[in-house]
Amino acid sequence: MYDDELIRPWYEGLPIGLAQIPLFDMHTHTGSNDPDRFTCSAEQVIDNLAAANSRGMVTPMHEPDGYPPANDRVLAESAASDGRLIAFCRLDPALDPVDEARRCFDAGARGIKLHPRAEGFGLRDPGIDEIFAFADEQRAPILIHAGRGIPALAFDAMMLARRYPGARVILAHTAVTDLSWLWPELPRCPNVYIDSAWWNPTDLATLFALVPPGQILYGSDLPYFTPFLITTMVVRTALQVGLDTDQLRGILGGQGERVVAGEEPLDLGPAPGPERLGLDILLERIYVLLILAIGRMLIGKSGYEALAMARLACEVPEPGSRQGEVARHVLAILIRQEEFARANPTDGAPLFPGIRLVMLAAAVVRTADVALPQIDDLASIDALRNASKAGHREREEAEVARPAIPTGDLRRSSATDVFVAPGRD
Repeated sequence: MYDDELIRPWYEGLPIGLAQIPLFDMHTHTGSNDPDRFTCSAEQVIDNLAAANSRGMVTPMHEPDGYPPANDRVLAESAASDGRLIAFCRLDPALDPVDEARRCFDAGARGIKLHPRAEGFGLRDPGIDEIFAFADEQRAPILIHAGRGIPALAFDAMMLARRYPGARVILAHTAVTDLSWLWPELPRCPNVYIDSAWWNPTDLATLFALVPPGQILYGSDLPYFTPFLITTMVVRTALQVGLDTDQLRGILGGQGERVVAGEEPLDLGPAPGPERLGLDILLERIYVLLILAIGRMLIGKSGYEALAMARLACEVPEPGSRQGEVARHVLAILIRQEEFARANPTDGAPLFPGIRLVMLAAAVVRTADVALPQIDDLASIDALRNASKAGHREREEAEVARPAIPTGDLRRSSATDVFVAPGRD
């Protein structure tokens, strides 16, 4: 899927015995009617999970015409998956949510998905208390989309978690809009978790440094991101902040399995703190430029100028140093991204093709102290310098052309938030 095969060397080269750690993905979707134009089949989810030695939950993408048929579909997908998929029913609080939840749980569902922005509700609206009371009765997880445009979501979720301690409340996407104030409250609310389904390495670093590892759950957000990408980012970030293999085992799957089963959670110790997150100033220049490029690519632009500047920033004085090795990997990834985008100009629309490779490059820089895989790219000093100086190419030569592609409505979709409204610069 997407540029995953180009990400694979960094996934397979992670410096832990990943093959011995079964994963449980707490955030995947299937569907074909989402207004954002993303689609994903059960076969695609199963193939991606199997490639990463993972099981996972599955929930419907946004369905403008309602969820009972979509919930029936994911229940059938789960039943046919030979244990690979666990169904989470998606609920609209305005449409008999508890009756629908009970119907789905009787048919095999093990969790609930709520998307306040897509369905246009807040966590103080009618129907919400009843949903949480049902989850409390079932000791079931509730995965909640947590992003822009939903004021007070995390505050309200914490209040509901305290009122209904049997419910397992999972805030998606690193609880990105609330993480700055939320993290010190989490140890006092042990039935609240945060998932890793997000692209920004600094947000992931904040999550892993400040939140107890037992309250972090691995999730990829298929089809928006992929297990190869998010697993690579999660493992590198966890190692960068100082977590050990046992803690990673819990984050990547052990805790998620227990949450879905309604079992008592693992105690994985306190948050490690941010002390190991200092970033070399030359690497910070590369990182900032990559993040700038991603911001453009999220809205379908090429990110050409920022990517060109990131290449130039990779020409550091000592190619054999740690700085130089990180810069070499960034250049190798950016070359792959450009080649992929040229060969696949419509891949992954509305996002720009190869964006996930640039996210990987940013994660490599943000986790510069973590060992990198052996790659043969750019082995000579001349090859390194030429790859960096390619940032000086004229726009007509360097920018990847892309045909006009209709974009969907991201405002009420299952998508992770973008920073700029679709159709604007």
